[in-house]
Amino acid sequence: MLKKLVIALNLCFAGACADAQTQVEKTIEARAEAKAKAAEQLPTQNKVTIPRAKTPPQLRDYASGVPADAGFAISEFTQRSPTDGAPATQATTAYLSYDDTHFYAVFVAKDDPSLIRARIAKREDFDGDDLVVLELDTFHDKRRSFIFFVNPYGVQLDSRRTEGLDPDNNFDTQWESEGELTSDGYVTRMAIPLKSLRFKTSDVQTWGVAVGRIISRLNEESFWPPISRKIAGIVPQFASMQIPEKLSAGRNAQINPFVFLGNSRWLNTEDFKHPQWQQDNKAQVGLDAKWVLGDSTAIDLTLKPDFSEVDSDEPQIVVGKRYEVLFPEKRPFFLENASFFQTPNPLFFSRRISQPKAGLRVTGRVDQWAYGGLLIDDQAAGEDQEFKKANAHIAMARVQNDLTHDVSVGVLATDRRVSSEHAELAERDSVLSLDGRYQLDENWIFQSQLARSQRQTKLNERDQKQSGHLNYLEAKHQGKHLELLAKYLDVSADFATSLAFLPRTDVKQIQQEGKYVWHLEGYEHLQRVGTVFNTEAARNQDGQLQDWLMSAGGFLDFSRNSWFEVFAKRGFETYAGRDYRKQGWMLDAGTSWWDWLSVMTQVGVMDSINYTPANGISGLMGQGRSVDLTVTLKPHAQWRIEEKVLWNDLRNSADATSRDALVYRNLMLRSKLSYQHNRFLGLRLIVDYHLLDSNPRLSTLTSGKQLNTDFQINYLLSPGTSVIAGYGNRQENLALIGNPLQVQRTEDVNLRTGRRAFIKLNYLYQL
Repeated sequence: MLKKLVIALNLCFAGACADAQTQVEKTIEARAEAKAKAAEQLPTQNKVTIPRAKTPPQLRDYASGVPADAGFAISEFTQRSPTDGAPATQATTAYLSYDDTHFYAVFVAKDDPSLIRARIAKREDFDGDDLVVLELDTFHDKRRSFIFFVNPYGVQLDSRRTEGLDPDNNFDTQWESEGELTSDGYVTRMAIPLKSLRFKTSDVQTWGVAVGRIISRLNEESFWPPISRKIAGIVPQFASMQIPEKLSAGRNAQINPFVFLGNSRWLNTEDFKHPQWQQDNKAQVGLDAKWVLGDSTAIDLTLKPDFSEVDSDEPQIVVGKRYEVLFPEKRPFFLENASFFQTPNPLFFSRRISQPKAGLRVTGRVDQWAYGGLLIDDQAAGEDQEFKKANAHIAMARVQNDLTHDVSVGVLATDRRVSSEHAELAERDSVLSLDGRYQLDENWIFQSQLARSQRQTKLNERDQKQSGHLNYLEAKHQGKHLELLAKYLDVSADFATSLAFLPRTDVKQIQQEGKYVWHLEGYEHLQRVGTVFNTEAARNQDGQLQDWLMSAGGFLDFSRNSWFEVFAKRGFETYAGRDYRKQGWMLDAGTSWWDWLSVMTQVGVMDSINYTPANGISGLMGQGRSVDLTVTLKPHAQWRIEEKVLWNDLRNSADATSRDALVYRNLMLRSKLSYQHNRFLGLRLIVDYHLLDSNPRLSTLTSGKQLNTDFQINYLLSPGTSVIAGYGNRQENLALIGNPLQVQRTEDVNLRTGRRAFIKLNYLYQL
C-alpha cells in the first residue's frame, strides 16, 4: 500500500492526479468500508447525544451540588499516563450541553484542595497547573480538533490540533471560562460560542468529542473516551457525539481597530567614529476585520497593521551556531489559522515578512476539503544591498483533501515577487509543493512531500533562472513501549527559501530515532524508564559526506514533572575543507516536586568547530560547553519569578587550560518578575544581561555587554481587546568621547544607548 501511495503522489505532482487516484481507489475504498463497519461495532458509550440546555449552566449551581438539568454526564475517565488504561486516580465529572448560541462544558473535579496546583495568570500562561480539557472534532474527520483548556481559577488556553503536526497553540478565539476552588476540589465552566467554531451545515450535527483532566503533581492525563498511547493519533480515538438539530453560528463579523503610540531614541553605532542619535515618534491607526461565511469559511483583512512587538523573543543561544536558529512568530495576523498553511517542511515562515502594509487571508473547510489563501505585501523585503528598499508582493494558496480518515493529500503554492526602486532589478521566487499522509494501521504513519521551486532574477535586462527541488519521506511508529522515526530529506542547492525556514540546502539527509519505554507499576514515584538511540547523516548533492552524528542514552521519568536524561554523542563534520571528528555528552534534568518551585537544566560538553575564525587560524576544533538553566518560583498564586541562565563557550583544544585558548564566552541572564492582579490585569518586569567575551586572536566575534530592562502593564480582556503600556531601556559598555564624538568600549554598562515607550490599544467589535 505504501508503495502505491508513493507512486500516486509522484504522479499527482506530474499533473496526473486522476490516474494516481485510480491506482489506489479500490484499496482506499476497501479500507474505508472496513473502518465504517468497525465504527458500527464501537461500544454505545462512545456514541452520545448531547441534550439542549434549558438555561445556560452557571458555575455556582455546580459548586455545591448538581442541578437537575446538568447536561450529559461523563465520569468514567481513563488514564493515558502514567498508567495507560488504568482508571483515573481522582474523580471527575464533565457535563456537556448546548443551546442556540453556545456549547457548554462544566467540570467537577474532586481532589484535596491543598494539593491542587493552580495560580492566577494571564491568558495562556499557566504552565505546571492542573487543567481540564475539551476537544471537539466539529467536522468529524478524525484529523482535526479545537482544544480548550481551563485551570482551576478559570484561566483559559485554546489550541487547534491537526494529526501529523504539532498542536497550534497560537490559535485564538472568543469564549468564556471561569473556575472556583471548592472544599473538595474545583469546578470550571466553559461557554464556547458557536460562532467561534467551524462546522458543517446540516440538519443534525455529528462531532467527535473528548474530555480530559491533567493532574500535574502525578503527571496524570486521563480522558473520556480512553485515549491510549498504544494507538498513533489522538483525534481518531474520540467518541462520536450527536446534536440532534440544525445549528448555525449566525452572523459572524468582527472589526478590530487598534491604535499604537510610541516614542523611541537610540544610538546608531554602526560606525564607532561617527555615532548618531536617532529618534522615532510613531502614531499609527490600523484595522483588522473578519467575516465568517457559511459557518466554515473565514475571510480576514488587515490594513496598516502594527507589528510592533510588545514582547521580546525568549533568549536562545545563537553564538557558535552554524545554521539559522528559529525564533517563533508572535504577530497576531500571522498566528491565526497558521495551521492551514503548515506542511511537513515549513515552506512558509511568516517572519520572512518584515513590514507588511496590508493583507488578505481566506481559510475554511467544505466536506473533505480544507483550503487557505493569503495575499500580503512587504515594504522591507530585501536583505541584499540592492534590495534594501525593495517591496515584495506575496501570494500563497493551500488545498488539502482527506480522501479517507487515513489518507490525505495537500498542495501548497507560494509566489514572492520583489521589485526595487531601480526598475532594472527584480526577483521572483515560486514554489509548488505536494504532500501526503497515510496511516497504515494503529501504529504506523507515513508522510511525504515533493516540492519544486523556480527563481527568476532580472539585473540590467539580463534574466537568470534557477530551479530547485525538495523531496521528503517520513515513517513513524508509535506504541506504548516502542517508538520509531525515520526521515529522509533531499534539498537542492538552488531551492528557493525566501519564504521558507530551511536552515540547510544542498543536502541529502537521513535521520533515525528509536525509543523503548518500560512503564513501571508498584513504585511510589518512578514511572518510566527508557532508552533512546539517534543517528543522522548528511551528504551534499554531489554525494560527498558533510556530517554525521550518533547519540545514545537513557532516561528516568518520575512523578511531579521530574525527569533525568543522559546521552553520549559521537560525530563528524566537514568544514572549510577539513574533516573534524567530535565527541561529547549531554545531561538533561528537571523537577517541579514542589508546587512553588520548578527547576530545569541542560548541561553539555561537545567538541565544536569555530565557525567565526580570525584570519590565519588553521585549527578550528575546540571544546564547547553549554548550560541552560531555568528556575521558576511561585511564592503566591499571583506572583511568579523566573530566572534563566544561558551560557556557552569554546576553548581551543590545543591548550584548553590557557586563558589565550578561549575563543569566546557567551552569557545571557534573564530575570522576569510577574504579578497578576486578576485574570485580566497584570504587570511584569524583565531584566536581560548579555555578555560576549571574544578573543580577537582566534575569532571575529565582537566583545560587548548589554543590559536591557523592560516594564509592561497589560489589561487583556479577551483576544482582540487589550491595553498594553510599556517602557524599555538599553545600556551598553560604551562611552562617548572627544569632539566630534566617538564611541569607545568600556568595562561597565553605563551608557544608555536606547529607550522606548509605547501604549497600544485595541478593541474587538463583534457584529
